[in-house]
Amino acid sequence: MSDHSVHPDKVMLGECTRREIREALESGKLKGAIIPIGAIEQHNEHLSLNLDIVLSTFISQQAALQLYPQVTVAPSCPVGYSPYHMARKGTLTLRKETLLAYLYDVIGSLKTHGIRAILVVNGHGGNHGLLREQLPSWQQELGVVLDEVSYWTGIPDEERGAILQGYRDLDNGKLDTVARQTALNHASEEETSVMLAASPKRVRSYTMEEYDRTGLDYARDLSAEVRSYLEPFSKEGWPEGGPNPENPRDRARQENATLATAEKGEALIAIHTRFVAGKMQALIDALDQQHDTGGE
Repeated sequence: MSDHSVHPDKVMLGECTRREIREALESGKLKGAIIPIGAIEQHNEHLSLNLDIVLSTFISQQAALQLYPQVTVAPSCPVGYSPYHMARKGTLTLRKETLLAYLYDVIGSLKTHGIRAILVVNGHGGNHGLLREQLPSWQQELGVVLDEVSYWTGIPDEERGAILQGYRDLDNGKLDTVARQTALNHASEEETSVMLAASPKRVRSYTMEEYDRTGLDYARDLSAEVRSYLEPFSKEGWPEGGPNPENPRDRARQENATLATAEKGEALIAIHTRFVAGKMQALIDALDQQHDTGGE
């Protein structure tokens, strides 16, 4: 059972001493770890660049508190795989092999200390495919119970629509352009609402009038360096043309974000936390079952 009186930092591995971790392991209470990963990338004009890692870490911490004292949260991997956002200033990206090497080493370290149920909680869509492809082989190689989840994927469509106006408008055919129809999952009402609830200081005020006056252009006059990042993702004329060019979608995201509220974010956080905690508990249960049956 969770202990809601525990200080939130107590589930963060980096905030603990070696004695605290050693005793938790020796007592058998500490069984699993969560590794949050995310990105440092653009989230339009109003959200801090670190949104993905802030939210994946926050959700991981909330899930670990629900499962206390079974779970610790390892230090976050802040930068992810974000080459397609490099036209926007401030975005950072890792190479695929760099991200995977970091995670492999952290998982190996945790396993060495006896933590063998490990969940990677992802906050950035660009990381998901890399992890899905790699983790099964690591589980076999390292002898751990290992999984990955993008924290927002556990919410059913009907619940998302009940909370978020943009998804209701999509279902009702009120979004009249491809840009508006595809602008609901990044820097939008959903992510802005969660950030308003989890870390409101990282949300800046803005208006659509301010956005339009800035005259942003992410489709033309891009440097050769930027184009080298974007080229592998170019299709149907993107980013300059095609059915959903970058500039209209960027504006649609900003527009959709005006619907965000902290109350919506609180409802989403509760769902995300239950989902991640359930995934982590399932790994712990699987590990316990291995021990009970004498498996490795």
